[in-house]
Amino acid sequence: MFYLLMKRTLPLSLVSLMALFCASTSLAQGTSTDTGVPQSVRDMILRSQAGTQFEQTARVQMDVQYGEFLQSLATQPIKRNQVEAALIEVLSERAELSLRVAQSQASSTELLAISGYEYIRSRLEPLLSAAELGVIDAQQSGPTDAQLKNGYADELSRTTGSLTEADKDLVLDTIVKHIRMAQDDAGSMNAVSVDELIQKQSASFMHARMEMDTLFDAVKLEQVDQFMGRLHNNLYRNRSMSDSN
Repeated sequence: MFYLLMKRTLPLSLVSLMALFCASTSLAQGTSTDTGVPQSVRDMILRSQAGTQFEQTARVQMDVQYGEFLQSLATQPIKRNQVEAALIEVLSERAELSLRVAQSQASSTELLAISGYEYIRSRLEPLLSAAELGVIDAQQSGPTDAQLKNGYADELSRTTGSLTEADKDLVLDTIVKHIRMAQDDAGSMNAVSVDELIQKQSASFMHARMEMDTLFDAVKLEQVDQFMGRLHNNLYRNRSMSDSN
């Protein structure tokens, strides 16, 4: 961000650049500053920081909802990058507007206008073929239960022990059920930050684990706990990866 500001405002005096850097650092740490930097610049820095947070949230949601489709575009890297950029832009816009609605700075009508499937489809339509759009259309309510189960099945397959295939199906069904309970009608958890999204997913896992107390004996629950522990670790590893992007 500091580099972009330099590009857009050159030439600036060294003193001004140092002041702007100090302001950015101070704001990022949540501390006050008396550097004399104009409020408009301070506001710009804060908006940039907020935008980064919304983008992190969008990336997590994109991976969950459209990860499988994006993988199908692996042989078309340019198209994939264009689709990813469009998805991140729309999902970031939704996250930002959701927060503004929660703060009474925007109306729910505005949020509704960009929350429907048709809005995101209109952004993807110029980038995709008719067949590719058909795949997206089939997933318009978000990932199916089967897709969610498949997403967790690979991790569950690493669990060794006495869990039968029927047991594993029951574990996956229970997890998916509690994920669905945390979602709205559009298949979204309505999180406005990565942290909130992870908290909601983590809570879904916790509630699923509580139900499993009534489904399995102590021996099998030990294996379930190994699996659930890896799911939680994956959530926070994804959080760290988002921070590094």
